[in-house]
Order: sequence, then C-alpha cells, then structure tokens
Amino acid sequence: MPRPLPVSREEIATLLRRGDMTESAIARKLGVSRPTVGNVRKTIGLPTPRQGQPPTYPSIEDAYRAHAVPRKDGHVEWTGLRTGGHAPMVKHCRSMESAYRVAFRLHHGRDPEGLVYPACGTEGCVAGAHVEDTVMRRARKRSFPNRAPRSVGPSRADIIALLQEGHSDRYIARALSTATRRVSRIRSELGLPKSKRKPSLTLEQKWRTFTKPTTGGHLEWTGSLRDGTTPVFMYCGHNYMARRLAFRIAHQREPVGRVLPGCGYAGCVAPEHVEDQPMREALRTQYTAIFGAAA
Repeated sequence: MPRPLPVSREEIATLLRRGDMTESAIARKLGVSRPTVGNVRKTIGLPTPRQGQPPTYPSIEDAYRAHAVPRKDGHVEWTGLRTGGHAPMVKHCRSMESAYRVAFRLHHGRDPEGLVYPACGTEGCVAGAHVEDTVMRRARKRSFPNRAPRSVGPSRADIIALLQEGHSDRYIARALSTATRRVSRIRSELGLPKSKRKPSLTLEQKWRTFTKPTTGGHLEWTGSLRDGTTPVFMYCGHNYMARRLAFRIAHQREPVGRVLPGCGYAGCVAPEHVEDQPMREALRTQYTAIFGAAA
C-alpha cells in the first residue's frame, strides 16, 4: 500500500499553478521529493519548466488558465501572483496584466473597456462570466431606469475591487461617485497600504526635459547645477547626476569614477559624448602608444 504524502496534492498543485517557483523549490518547501512534484504537474497538465526556471506558458491566456481554479459554487479562485493590494495578476514573459481583464477577454471575446472587476459579490473571483467592464456596468444600470437611486452610493465590493487594483482613494471616489473618506475608511479596515503616486514621466524622460540640442550634436543642460558646474535634477524625491544617467543610457552599465564630457564642449550631457574614468584612461593609453612610438 503506497505511503500517504506528508502534504496533499492540492497544496503541491497550488504552488505549481502560481508559476513563481521551480519544482525543486516546491519540493523543499513542502518536504516532498521532486519527482512527486513533477508527477502532480503532469497530472494537472502544466508545461515542463526549464532547469532552474519557473514554468513558462505559450500565451498570457494559458498562464491565466494555469492559475484559475474553478470552485464547486461557480466562482473561480486565483492561485497566481497578486499586487500589494491583493489584485490578481497574470505574468507572461516580461508582461503583467490584470487577471480580471484576461478572464473578461476569454469569456466575451473582446477587450474590456474601462475598469474590470467582479460583479458577483465574491471578492477576488476571476470567473470570466462574473467580471464586468465599465460598458457592461452602465448597460446594467440603464436596464433598470425606474429603480430608485441608492442613497448609500457604490457597494463596498466595488470599492474593494478598485482598492485591490492599486488605485488612490481620490481616484476611486471620483470613479464611483462616492466620498473619499469612505474609501479611506475601507482601506484602513482592510489594512491596505496607501497607493503610491506613479510619475507621469520615466526617469529618462524627465532627464530629457532638461536638455537642449546644440550644433555639433551636443546636448546642453538647462536644469540645476550643483556648485555651479555639475548638472543635477530631482526625480521621485531622489537627486540624480545628469551625466551619470546619460552614461547609463549610452553604455547600459554604471559608470566608474567621475563622468565628464569627452567631446570638448564643457556643458555637454549627450550620452554618446560622456566618458567615465576607465574610458579616459584607455584613451590616454592608446594616445601614448600611438604618439609615443612615433616620437
């Protein structure tokens, strides 16, 4: 008679469907053998992961199906990744998308419009038939024109769904036509962190707002200067040195030592014109080798 597993196959399947752990890591975590994990993976139909890598999926829809577990009551439970606000997310290659949006697209055969979240009242449900986009919610409200308007505003479930998507209290209040203090109170009751304001520009885009092209292919700095000579700027509360960022843009690595323009134009911050210390030393070595030998 086979010896019972120290953990259930459902526990192993749950970690496999998450897709963020290798078979070896799951085996160590649950105290079972790697072949046992592999057998469960084959049973539930997941692809074989590469050595040392979590499972990969042919498409984002396949990644969704691997982590969406149907329940007996008709709802679908999410076993994959979640944001800090607990919103279900599908990871495929290097892209991330809301599981609600993928479920909607699979069920309705079209891309959703506006916000997508469950309308069934079950928190976190990712069943395609249970999620609605903005168009569907508006149509549902229009189908009951004689219904008296609710005095309490949107449901608590609607607010929780948007909180889990990572939106700010003010954004949710505007989107659902409710009071910001009500959204803040529900956030506090759930113990969710405040949303961080996302910058409208990337770091490189912000850097470029302080540059001005000049003749000769140079880039002149129009922003702040530290000590009257070093171009600097602030992004998301942190100070950055403009030439060091320019170097990273051009060479895809961190500079070593001071970064200075090597083009002869003192105020230049063009990525292809700046040099770090090893580059300057290499140029000096080449110069000495050429002209020293000629002398």
